[in-house]
Amino acid sequence: MKKYYDWEKTLSYDADVTMVIGARGVGKTFGLRKQFIRDYLRHEWRFVEVTRYKNELSGVSDGYFNRLEKLPEFKDYVFRTDARYAYIAKKPDDDKKKPLWKMFGYFVALSDAQRMKKRTFDNVRRILLDEAILERSDRYHRYLPNEFGVLANLVDTVSRERADTKCVSPRVYLLGNACDLANPYFAAYGVGTDLKFGYRWYAGKTFLMHYVPAGEYGAQKAIGTVAGRMMANTEAGKVALENEFVRINSEFVKAKPKNARFSFGIVCNGNKFGIWLDQMEGYYHVTDNIPNNTGRPVYSLTRQDASINYVAATHLGSTMRYVLDMYTYGLLRYESEDVMMKFGDVLQMFGIR
Repeated sequence: MKKYYDWEKTLSYDADVTMVIGARGVGKTFGLRKQFIRDYLRHEWRFVEVTRYKNELSGVSDGYFNRLEKLPEFKDYVFRTDARYAYIAKKPDDDKKKPLWKMFGYFVALSDAQRMKKRTFDNVRRILLDEAILERSDRYHRYLPNEFGVLANLVDTVSRERADTKCVSPRVYLLGNACDLANPYFAAYGVGTDLKFGYRWYAGKTFLMHYVPAGEYGAQKAIGTVAGRMMANTEAGKVALENEFVRINSEFVKAKPKNARFSFGIVCNGNKFGIWLDQMEGYYHVTDNIPNNTGRPVYSLTRQDASINYVAATHLGSTMRYVLDMYTYGLLRYESEDVMMKFGDVLQMFGIR
């Protein structure tokens, strides 16, 4: 069994954006961080490590190279980090000498992306977002509104890439576990639910996904570790040990019937939702579109979406409470998994987590 994930093969594809879905502990993050060091030593390329929220920066940067600096390959180097930068230096030949530090990595937060436009980045080759897919059971973290768009803008800020100018072309890496099929990255690249282990291209060979089989690693972890034995035969075990996505209950993903009538619309964080009532079956169907020139109300839940055509959320009143009741009774249906995920932001505003 290979001890660590084979980054050499994955990097050889040289995709604009690469997503690696692998079980915890197979070495996805370790191997890419090792590549960051090699990049700088060979080409003076820098890296960017991206977190979702600003308060995660210190936790990620602290001890970033602890395991790597013990490798024989880097025995002649020392590393240090703070919440903004990573540094490397040749190990002094005299203990009395101070290392000559060189900055070779940046730490940034997606939630702080607007401020990043004022920050200078230089010679960046690789951009990493770890834990790109959130677990559905995680009640304390959530995707940012329009997270994929925020990341794309951050890549533009970091690279300042121009189509007519030669420069270091950045590569983006999204790492994650098989937590949830309904995530903004699968939605952006049209990744369906029929996933098979191995490499697969999307979006005109600009997005490469490697869905890694757990294989012998997962089997050994299930038997040889306390956590593995605890998770055996559970939903968490399917994710952590077998690297299998837990499917959304297909009962709640259903096409809107033709006889359903538009009831009202909601705009939240730039997303539009149409709420349709099927009086025959008694379901409310949620879609990602609102009919043009509708006479029914459209409610804005977030300030940036408010306009003269939308009424304020305070007028939603009994209508939304009825929809929340329908959610509680299991009578909401969604036209896709992506809509189901995004509508979760609306439900969360009204106390549903």
